[in-house]
Amino acid sequence: MMHIRARVRFTPGQLKKKVNQATFKSMNHAAGTIRMTAKRSIRKRKKPSNPGSPPSSPTGMLRRVLRYEVNRDRGEAVIGPVNEIAGRLWNLHEFGGVVTKRRKLKRHRFRVGEFGPIRAKQPGKFARIKLLTIAQASRATRLIEQENERRGASKPRRYPARPFMKPALVANQARLPKFWRDSVN
Repeated sequence: MMHIRARVRFTPGQLKKKVNQATFKSMNHAAGTIRMTAKRSIRKRKKPSNPGSPPSSPTGMLRRVLRYEVNRDRGEAVIGPVNEIAGRLWNLHEFGGVVTKRRKLKRHRFRVGEFGPIRAKQPGKFARIKLLTIAQASRATRLIEQENERRGASKPRRYPARPFMKPALVANQARLPKFWRDSVN
């Protein structure tokens, strides 16, 4: 009969460090997968999508602004459109909603030599030129004021729900535990 002696040293600090590293790596993979699923669900086409289905993006902008970030300290991941680029519009598409007011243009008294609007091409779009006369400068100032009045009186815009992030999470829900399986080495 042979006797074997073994000494085991348990270091909880090392184990915790390995678990945190594995969690961060697994959350990165999971968040990246959800982002990719959401990105692929958005079609680039001019025609708006049906309510209840992922939105269409005529320029492909929504597909380009989807990001994810994993917070190591909190142990959470945030996935979705970047607000600086995408604004509130995509939040309205995800959950639906009503916008009662449109953002007004900044009030400005134009002077000769500045660039400003000279005529309206269509509501909200202007032909811009270098203002050469006092009459052009005062006309540009009036155009901005008229546009702000028009925007203040506009009717509410309704956005039906066109979710794209929640369906991406639901589609990957069964796969999420696989990212953590055997992740601690």
